[in-house]
Amino acid sequence: MRRVFVISGLMALAALPALAEPTRDEVMAGAERCDGIADNRVWLDCFYGSAQPMRSVLNLPPANPAQVRLVPPRGAEPRRVASARPQPERSGGFWADVIGSTKPESSNMAMTKYDFDRSGAVTVTLADGQMWRQLESDLVRARWNKPAGTYRVTVASGLGDTFDLKVNGEKGTIYRMRRVMARR
Repeated sequence: MRRVFVISGLMALAALPALAEPTRDEVMAGAERCDGIADNRVWLDCFYGSAQPMRSVLNLPPANPAQVRLVPPRGAEPRRVASARPQPERSGGFWADVIGSTKPESSNMAMTKYDFDRSGAVTVTLADGQMWRQLESDLVRARWNKPAGTYRVTVASGLGDTFDLKVNGEKGTIYRMRRVMARR
């Protein structure tokens, strides 16, 4: 009798990897269906949601329901979800990449919010919803103390993949920025 229990226990243990493989395949298929999502944050949430079947097998806490809902159903075409604000097309040739474009991203736009991090770098939100974060390598620090709505800015292409933010009334001051994707 004892031998039967040992043999059946060993057979059950040998079958465990085989049971895990369909779950892994299901997780990877779900992750592949997330591939059509353009926005990195939404894609990552979908990716986390696709792991829900494995979380169940491992008795882990369930993934956020909002993340699970992002995973397209089996048989669905990968959907294309646009990002909150697509990155501007930058390639205008070698010289345009080096010296930047003359067309501003935003011109004379009101700020709705600004925040400083611990190092003094600023993140700016504009009236049209664009968000811009100052590069850590930028040594110029803003010393703003008025309400955000009193500042108007122009954002134009800078060197490489950066942008220049100029505040109207601050002559000669340029803040080097990168676009931030807005959270949903």
